[in-house]
Amino acid sequence: MKFGKNKIDVLILLPVLLLIFFSIAIVYSASSDYALQKWNDAAYLFKQHLVRVVISFVVLFFFAKFDYRYLQDLSKLLVFIAIILLAVVLFTSSQVKNVNRWLSLGFLSFQPSDLAKYALIIHVSTLLVRKEGYLDNLYRGYLPILLYLLLVCGLVALQPNFSTALIIFGSTALLMLTSKIKVKHIVITVLSLLPAAAFFILSKSYIRERLENYAEYSASGTAQHQLSQAIVGLGNGGILGVGIGNSIQKEFFLPESYGDFIFSIVGEEYGLIGTLFVVTMFALILYRGYKTAKMMQDPFGRYLAFGITTLLVSYAIVNMSVASGIFPTTGVPIPFVSFGGTALILNAMAAGVLLNISSHRDDMLEGAEEIKNGKV
Repeated sequence: MKFGKNKIDVLILLPVLLLIFFSIAIVYSASSDYALQKWNDAAYLFKQHLVRVVISFVVLFFFAKFDYRYLQDLSKLLVFIAIILLAVVLFTSSQVKNVNRWLSLGFLSFQPSDLAKYALIIHVSTLLVRKEGYLDNLYRGYLPILLYLLLVCGLVALQPNFSTALIIFGSTALLMLTSKIKVKHIVITVLSLLPAAAFFILSKSYIRERLENYAEYSASGTAQHQLSQAIVGLGNGGILGVGIGNSIQKEFFLPESYGDFIFSIVGEEYGLIGTLFVVTMFALILYRGYKTAKMMQDPFGRYLAFGITTLLVSYAIVNMSVASGIFPTTGVPIPFVSFGGTALILNAMAAGVLLNISSHRDDMLEGAEEIKNGKV
């Protein structure tokens, strides 16, 4: 099978590169005061981020050249590894902020959910191809796929990380809607899960508190400290911003401003222009990612492009909406911009896979047939 003959899609590559380069400046600015106080080194977190940025560039271009079609044969292994790691983290990881999300390998700590979300999308895309002839069948087509979805989302929710589980579930459900799976099966699944979701929310005080704070903010405009400081930051920036490094909110008014609430610092230092830049970059990724999926003759590439694009943009939408007070507070970072760990590296990997898919978008149909028949 020949490698795709098309050039890399610049309208996917350029937004990803610009966002990562932009993160270098904004992470240094947002983290410098906190790092200076805690480690007596204003560049402590910045240097960690910079190393991961370099790794991300290597990963991005490697997967842009790695034939995505081989992922189909690896999909079951990847999702099994992800499920095992999600189970392990519940029992062996040390708690951070009363949650078990990080797994330490000594030299590296990472969140298995970052791997699991992409492993699930890859495997569901594979199953949608392999079960294409009977996707409308409840028992042979839909339920085997649903099992993987519920297992991954359930383990993520138990960490507890309900917002991430919800994003993974929603993105995968949207992916399934693009296939021949019956809409009524997905609707019945969602309705059936609502009581369990409600019980889970009521049993977790931190979720209840966030929803109560959000309801209070929606009704009276009074926000909890973190959200109110994020909104103040966005307001301080005006149209052009207060200037690079001049944020006031990062100086301990907005906790961990280099992570989940970095969009507020973008708005404060770069103003409306900066926030529109970030929004535009993700809009480009959304447009080109979905256009790539639409143009793909290979069904696996079509599903995978749609799934990756949906995940990346969903995280961005949720993060920016939280910082703006549109959604309740969650612990969801913005891809490519927030302080990077394995999430940055895995997002770069996903973007590289998307780029590789786009380079195959005009390949002959026989390539898809070879994949479907297991000849690759």
